[in-house]
Amino acid sequence: MTAKHDNASASGSDEVDFSRIPKDFPRPERSGAVPGAQVKFLATKYKGKFYEAGCTPPEIYERWQVCEDLGHQFAESCIRTKNGKRKNMPEEDIVEQYLHRLEAADWVSPTEARWIIRRAAEIIEWPLPACLQA
Repeated sequence: MTAKHDNASASGSDEVDFSRIPKDFPRPERSGAVPGAQVKFLATKYKGKFYEAGCTPPEIYERWQVCEDLGHQFAESCIRTKNGKRKNMPEEDIVEQYLHRLEAADWVSPTEARWIIRRAAEIIEWPLPACLQA
């Protein structure tokens, strides 16, 4: 299943509700600088405000949609794994195994990978492995 997480209003507007982004969703870890004597940082202007590069509300919203979708996909994979070849494996171990696989795939940042797998466990109401607690 591929979840679709559009939030355009019913009136057909392209506006999205950025408040839907969970408070615990990770922000990009990257930061940039330009050379020179004075301190500088890279920023993007969005609706009259300046944001660190990659951190405008639409950019964060887009990353959240991707990660939320992956969370649902991993939740389904965990259930299939538990119902199949790993039926005797504890749920926490299955969740941890998918965390390691996602980190190794390098599709997302390490903090996003942890968020995605936490979200997958939350969706299917499974306990978190020790490596994801706190």
